[in-house]
Amino acid sequence: MKAITPKVTVMKDSQLVYPELYMEVFIQGDSYEQRAFAQMFSRSNCSKAESPDKADLVVFTGGSDVDPALYGELPHFTTRSNGARDDADIKLYDFCLERGIPMFGVCRGAQFLHVMNGGKLYQDIDHHNGNHNMWDLIDKKMLYKVSSVHHQSCIPGPENMLILANTHKSKRRYRNHKDVSINSTEADVEAFFYSDTCCLGVQGHPEYRGYESFMRWTLEKIADYISNSVETEMRENNIRLKKDIMDKTMKKTTKTTKTEPTKGDKTCAA
Repeated sequence: MKAITPKVTVMKDSQLVYPELYMEVFIQGDSYEQRAFAQMFSRSNCSKAESPDKADLVVFTGGSDVDPALYGELPHFTTRSNGARDDADIKLYDFCLERGIPMFGVCRGAQFLHVMNGGKLYQDIDHHNGNHNMWDLIDKKMLYKVSSVHHQSCIPGPENMLILANTHKSKRRYRNHKDVSINSTEADVEAFFYSDTCCLGVQGHPEYRGYESFMRWTLEKIADYISNSVETEMRENNIRLKKDIMDKTMKKTTKTTKTEPTKGDKTCAA
């Protein structure tokens, strides 16, 4: 698509300025999540897509933990996975990937997209039940109220992971059932983007009520990295990855399957 400055709209209730995206959005979630995200996207003049194939953007919502077998780890005792949810999300992810449909993930949804792009998760972290600040690494500014209701987080990497925002809250991080880091000074990943698969993820919940600034920030990132990106284009009335990017992505991407760690494998603590 053309790299243009998006139009904006001012919401009278909060006097916050939101980008006008005009996207068709498909939300993978229950009725409550669909309503919450519909309210969020309506602020940017988006509408509901009846199916993923008709969507400019597919949203992966929050929920149970991603199965650690998908990234080659044994589960921590606090990890609670849902095999049916994982299978459904993998099927939808593969559908989007094959068609170049941009994807957006929130909380578990962000962690899932990170895993699908070759990343791993910290399976249990502390100090992430409550609001906190978040530092925008690209625009060099602080967001002072971001929601936090999770106990897992993305481990930085692979190399093609562009980290957009972080925070410094966690001190204790478990990679699996036994490998743990204590008093770590590592930053917590709060938002990221994978350009080759067009996957944007945020760890907090911008759709929650009372987080208008975080909501606006998230919608701005969708505008910057998806709707106005030079790597996407309008094709058959939908936003898709450009064909040359899709071709390169499909050549190096393999289907994700559950892999049990081999006996005796040990991951070093961060």
